[in-house]
Amino acid sequence: MDLSIVIINYNVKAFLTQCLDSIYRSQTQYSYEVIVIDNASSDSGKDMILKLFPKVRWTDNAKNVGFGKANNQGFEQAKGAYTLILNPDTVLREDTLEVSLNYLKAHPEVGGLGIKGIDGSGQFLPESKRGLPTPMTAFFKISGLSRLFPRSPLFSRYHLGHLNPDSNHKVDILVGCYMMIPTDLLRQVGGFDPQYFMYGEDIDLSYELLKTGRQNHYLAESQIIHYKGESTKRGSLNYVRMFYQAMVLFSRKQFSGGSALAYTLLIYSGIYLRAGLAILARLGRSAAAPLIDAAVLAVVLEQLKSYWESNHRFINGGSYPDTYTYYVQGSYVLVWILGLWFSGTYSKHARPAGVVRSMIAATLLLGFGYGLLPEDLRFSRALLVLGATGGTVAVLAWRTLLEWLTKREFFAKPLRRPRLLFVGGGQRKLDLEQLLAERNISPSVFIHHDDTKGAPEQIMGLVDLYQINECVIDSAALSHGQLMQIMETLGHKCAIKTFLAHGNFILGSNSSLTQGEAYGSSVFQTANPVYVRQKRSLDILLPLLMLATLPLSAALLFGAGRGKLWMKILGQFLPLLTGRHTLVGYSPADAQEFNVPTMLAPIFDIRTGIPENLDVPQSAKALVINYAREATVGGDWKQLWKLSKK
Repeated sequence: MDLSIVIINYNVKAFLTQCLDSIYRSQTQYSYEVIVIDNASSDSGKDMILKLFPKVRWTDNAKNVGFGKANNQGFEQAKGAYTLILNPDTVLREDTLEVSLNYLKAHPEVGGLGIKGIDGSGQFLPESKRGLPTPMTAFFKISGLSRLFPRSPLFSRYHLGHLNPDSNHKVDILVGCYMMIPTDLLRQVGGFDPQYFMYGEDIDLSYELLKTGRQNHYLAESQIIHYKGESTKRGSLNYVRMFYQAMVLFSRKQFSGGSALAYTLLIYSGIYLRAGLAILARLGRSAAAPLIDAAVLAVVLEQLKSYWESNHRFINGGSYPDTYTYYVQGSYVLVWILGLWFSGTYSKHARPAGVVRSMIAATLLLGFGYGLLPEDLRFSRALLVLGATGGTVAVLAWRTLLEWLTKREFFAKPLRRPRLLFVGGGQRKLDLEQLLAERNISPSVFIHHDDTKGAPEQIMGLVDLYQINECVIDSAALSHGQLMQIMETLGHKCAIKTFLAHGNFILGSNSSLTQGEAYGSSVFQTANPVYVRQKRSLDILLPLLMLATLPLSAALLFGAGRGKLWMKILGQFLPLLTGRHTLVGYSPADAQEFNVPTMLAPIFDIRTGIPENLDVPQSAKALVINYAREATVGGDWKQLWKLSKK
């Protein structure tokens, strides 16, 4: 066996499918094996993948043991003279394995071989070649000097920015998404250090290879796509903490004396600086909109109060008491802000209609509470209605104005209709159209190009002619080399995606079509944080409202033939309030069986609404999956009313 390819999978079945497809389409004289270690994925795709690629040797881990340990498991199974460490979110060119193995055989002085990488838009990934992260190198990177002087041999040492990415080079550090190493040497250095859970282990292994007297080389004669950030999401505080802690571990292990101390202090300074800035930025983004809304609503109420005092309520003199000004108006603002928050206005998916609905709902709640107040606290229903109307307009207006001035989006835009070019056969066109229909995407332009001979040049012409912004390529229609050529040439003009022949996935990044990763996977509303928050609010507010309005609620519900609703909700009062149960939904067992997001155990299970004359198992699957995809709080009300009928 010439080569063993070790891949660690963690919940990226679509990307792993494409990666394996690119491996088995390699044009090479060398023999190879593929070893997949699954790190306890919740949805590994094992059955589908092994059916498509039966030669894969698959190992399941009972828990996520980390990137390094899982790779070491694969190294133990490796039978090849060389071992390739490969990320699942990569795509190989047809000649990548051949060129890499030829290079290693021709350069016995090489211990580790990396390769040129591009991202999903065809941009070169600078981490493909790196220098040793010494204290000074780390300082230049953390301080931002490397970004200011990207071509400097001194300041840009971390990414070796002075080296031409299109030429082969001797480098210090390789990236763990693609590292090819002689298997004996890999075992000699002990593989990855298991102290690293994720991040930093590739730097440590690269350095260990250098310490044996071998060299690490960067190869530019072939290349790979690396959908950077798909296996592990970057930019979070957790990523910052884990990455810099890995760097501290590296410094303590590989440096000594003053260098280790200086490096550790530098890294911890970087951790706290980055984390502090990230926290401040996040708090600012999270609090800014509610604070502005509160100020705007307060100003609107105050102006309306002044107008109403002078022109209607106290024409001959007088004013509303401080109780109204501070407490009543303050309560209005608080309830409106809570309503906006519960409705998801402060999430990334807010829409103007959602703002209007939440303000109406919060105002109706205030009106209900207003009717329960003592007479001396009922100041003016008119001011409540006027305040809600004016406040809604003002909340929408400041967002619209700021959006126009800054050119930033403060409202979620309707999913743009892509101008789509599809490159592939006629049957695959039908498959794509079905997939788009399932996701409610209707392209404004749909161009089908089925002539794949000389495709890159023709595709470039079609993109310019029809102003295409989404180019979807059937993975079986073009080679991966052609795909990369198109990405590098057109990635700045339009999103280049691949339509997998296996599994009906569209893969790519930064696109209206893919929303950042694998488009084609089911989008479940029951996992949407906004819906989850609204559902939890319903679980709490409805029981409290029914209890607060006794015996009226009992009379109304029993009179409407919904006594079961009243009895079940009050019978499960504490479990609903404490979050052990939810009002309506599907069971945890159904979630596991039908592979949908888990919910709390419902007191009204939607399966009970299936008529006896239907095929219950088949109907249950369709019912649960559709509910998971389309769940809304309004739909939950309808389900409660339907399921509680005697």
